[in-house]
Amino acid sequence: MLQKILPVSGILVFVILSGTVSDLSSISANIKSNLIVLTGTLTCCIISYPISLFSALFDTIRRAFSKDKQDFSRIIDEIENLSTINRSKGHMALDAESREIDNDFLKMGIEMVVDGYDRYTIFKTLERRYDSFLSARRSQAELVNTMVKLMPVFGFVGTIIGLINVLHHMGSPEMIGKGVAMALLTTFYGLLYANVLALPMSKKLTEQTRQDSIELALIIEGILDIADNVNSKLIRYRLRYCIGEFFQDDNTSAGAALEAQNKPTEVPDMKLSLKKEFVR
Repeated sequence: MLQKILPVSGILVFVILSGTVSDLSSISANIKSNLIVLTGTLTCCIISYPISLFSALFDTIRRAFSKDKQDFSRIIDEIENLSTINRSKGHMALDAESREIDNDFLKMGIEMVVDGYDRYTIFKTLERRYDSFLSARRSQAELVNTMVKLMPVFGFVGTIIGLINVLHHMGSPEMIGKGVAMALLTTFYGLLYANVLALPMSKKLTEQTRQDSIELALIIEGILDIADNVNSKLIRYRLRYCIGEFFQDDNTSAGAALEAQNKPTEVPDMKLSLKKEFVR
């Protein structure tokens, strides 16, 4: 809750500050300054990137700001349940259960298990899908980073336009004031939009991508274990152990037994192993 209140409070503070600055200048100067920054930035981005990328970015940012943290326990529970169905009832029951899966990536993997694909084919197919996901997210990150760079640039463009206007009306004090106001306002709005709007979007997108990539990696590991007919409880423990930093309160019986047996002085750095060697 606090993570949602603080950003809103910060935005309100900046809105109040920008409103104070706006009151000191004319409405016309504010509109022109905003148009220079926003229109210039959006025009360059639309020319540089496909329109479909904007809608994908909007959906990702909306998801990133709508929740605090990815619910990895839910996906692990779902994988464990699918493993139990596969071991106890077979592929036919697993096929029926797969129709109720909401996650498209998990659903595709389960369908490949049901269709009888070998482990190597399942892994390479899911890995290509994983790489495509990361490539799409990199494109979205490049778009946001381009906005971060362009907004201050067009702010300085507006500054140059305002200074040119000043030089053209050196004999009119009133026009000089308007030109200087536009010159400073465009710089202000360029820096404001870049640091208050675009930069937080970039950071939020990076964190959302990190969490989504962990979820996809968990799904790949779970699908491969289901294909190998591994015990469902072992799958659950191994997946939870792989993301141990998210589950510090792991009280599973398997975890307690392993800890009592080994009692390591230092927990090893476990990472999900997407790059495995397969013998065909």
